[in-house]
Amino acid sequence: MILYCDCFSGISGDMFLGGLVDLGLPIDLLQEELTKLKISFLIQAEKVTKRAIQATQVIITDPEEHHHHTHHPDHHHHHRPAKELVRILQESDLSSSIKEKSISLLWKIAQAEGSIHGQNPEEVFLHEVGGLDTIIDITGAIIGLNYFHIKKVFASTIPTGFGFIETAHGKLPIPAPATVELLKGVPIKSGHIPHELTTPTGAAIIAGITNEFGTLPHMVIEKIGYGAGSHDFEIPNTLRLFLGRLSENERTEENILIETNLDDMSPQIIEYVSDKLFEIGALDVFTTPIFMKKQRPAIKLSVIIQPDLFERVKNILFQETTTLGFREFQFKKVFLAREDRFVETVWGKVRVKIAKHQKGFRITPEYEECKTIAQKFQIPLLDVIRFVHQTATERIELNKLAF
Repeated sequence: MILYCDCFSGISGDMFLGGLVDLGLPIDLLQEELTKLKISFLIQAEKVTKRAIQATQVIITDPEEHHHHTHHPDHHHHHRPAKELVRILQESDLSSSIKEKSISLLWKIAQAEGSIHGQNPEEVFLHEVGGLDTIIDITGAIIGLNYFHIKKVFASTIPTGFGFIETAHGKLPIPAPATVELLKGVPIKSGHIPHELTTPTGAAIIAGITNEFGTLPHMVIEKIGYGAGSHDFEIPNTLRLFLGRLSENERTEENILIETNLDDMSPQIIEYVSDKLFEIGALDVFTTPIFMKKQRPAIKLSVIIQPDLFERVKNILFQETTTLGFREFQFKKVFLAREDRFVETVWGKVRVKIAKHQKGFRITPEYEECKTIAQKFQIPLLDVIRFVHQTATERIELNKLAF
């Protein structure tokens, strides 16, 4: 299973946990697993409405206090230093994998807070979120990911909000310094809400579990969950989670497109350059006739490669063409998984490529092998291709050509 986090209103620990419960994580199971922390608490989930969207809000109750809290900054918390929270996790009865992942996320928050305030991470008190909330949210997040068997997590750009917030350290800018520290390497934006949209705990979770940031991936959505925040804005203060799977027959791959315009080089040389590019592993090389300024005719040379070939392609373009520079675009390619199979024909075995999609198969006979048959037996190439395609189709329908 895969998970996409649509953080249009930011993310906090309770929003993520609420979203998991909304997806179907049983609150009783969550309570049972979290009891293994051997600390005193109660956790409840209730349905709330945020700007006409029904969402799940998680409420954590500390029996040592006399009120409920849902991560509101004005509430008072039972503060614990980071080293005590780590000790609680280490001495818990949780599985080793949940312990390790939870401690890793918790320690990242402590390191961020410590580096900002000049303190030893072990001695840091998590004032702004409360020690109880932090350990419950982080551990609950890992429990939920395990429950749904999440193998990969995707997320949108993270809005942080803007303005200032009152903290135990005084008035600080939004995003809070610790939040920014935790979101290093993550695409962020301020958004248009003058409020803290992403908390340190939310930042630690999203930065620590996400494999890839960007738009909604190509996926088959099975469930959608909404986790509620504790405030109300002009937009729904919710985190939207998409639970689903990648299409069994689709694959994604990160590629680079390189383009350069050539107006002072013989087109004949492009064939030589193309051969060299294909030899090192370029996925595709193609040209487009264009007109440059003052209507000078030119050729746009385009090369699609995997990222690890960038330096070698750059060297070829600078050494073998007249270009003084090129454009580089990174993109994600989505393609059907394909396999090679051999089809028995009257001319012997012929290789075909078979790609499976939602409504059937796509069969492509190997061009060079069909060309060899056409030349050898003096048969029109189109007839050979059609015959191989038909034979492969019949064999698939008769389940004689496995895929």
